[in-house]
Amino acid sequence: MPTDARAGGAAPASTAAADLTIRPATEADTEEIIQLVRMSLGEYWNVALKLPFDIHYWSWKHLDNAFGASACLVAEAGGKIVGVRVFMRWEWQLGGERVRAVRALDTATHPEWRGKGIFSRLTLALVEEMKQEGVSFVFNTPNDLSRPGYLKMGWSAMGRVSLWIRPQRPVRILRSLLSKSAPAPTASEAPGGTRMADLFRDPKLDGFLQSLGEGKGKLRTPRTREYLQWRYRDIPGGIYDAAWDFDGSAGALAIFRRKNRKGFSELRFCEILVGPGSGSARRARALLRGLMPDAGVDYVSAMAGSAREQRLLLSAGFLPAPRLGPILTVRPLNALPDGVDPLDRSSWRFSLGDLELF
Repeated sequence: MPTDARAGGAAPASTAAADLTIRPATEADTEEIIQLVRMSLGEYWNVALKLPFDIHYWSWKHLDNAFGASACLVAEAGGKIVGVRVFMRWEWQLGGERVRAVRALDTATHPEWRGKGIFSRLTLALVEEMKQEGVSFVFNTPNDLSRPGYLKMGWSAMGRVSLWIRPQRPVRILRSLLSKSAPAPTASEAPGGTRMADLFRDPKLDGFLQSLGEGKGKLRTPRTREYLQWRYRDIPGGIYDAAWDFDGSAGALAIFRRKNRKGFSELRFCEILVGPGSGSARRARALLRGLMPDAGVDYVSAMAGSAREQRLLLSAGFLPAPRLGPILTVRPLNALPDGVDPLDRSSWRFSLGDLELF
């Protein structure tokens, strides 16, 4: 679903910001919050697959999160919820330490209350709450319409996080770009396969994940079993798939999905995890090359969070496309360990799964 957007509509003259009560959301508010989000942003969080924004999706995303339940404030007027703001919990690994963060996601305002400052009031109130709680920073990838509002509230734009692209049908892509018209996708967006469930039954998985280590002073999402299960296996609709070839510390794991974007069909590698053991890069390259020819898509995408991953993608036929990635914005709240600056691009090690909207 599109996030970081606000509903349209004019507010009646009788409504006033002073009539609002800002308070934490409770379990009893859930159904009303979902109805408000659907009214403001649409019925589906994934339109292509018609996956609804319902209680199952809300519970998975904001209650069952491996990093903890989301922080949520609502604006109430006359006993009715007219605004909602959600920060999803996230953690980043930094050497041997965990850094607590939140991702600014779902927000909605009732059409009759647009222009009353609800979005800003809820957001800034939640920012202050997270700061007092000891959260290190807020991050998100807002769209072009909502980004200026975040910048006014103290967020900093860090530019685009570069995608890496491997064209599968370069002639078709070039023809469409030259004609300046969106093509009809050649492949339908589809749910993932059954391999995702099989991955978590593999007895070698835990040993492989433990071998990945803590990184080298970069902020990276900890790829634990609990996180991967929540993020990719348990998501309603089962949109992800997986392929792997590992044994102990040697080998690789890829988690991916198929998606249509602006008329082009895409195979998106959300995670490419490469073990430290001998031959791991070779296995990873073979894994990627084995998946791409049969994908039936226009292009393949990924992110490279390290020089090693860049070399892997280059060897598999990918090229950097820095103008195509999402624009990251960050709002620092509390100091990070070892003086690491979240506003320094070199402090991060992203995967596509960290930043895509879901």
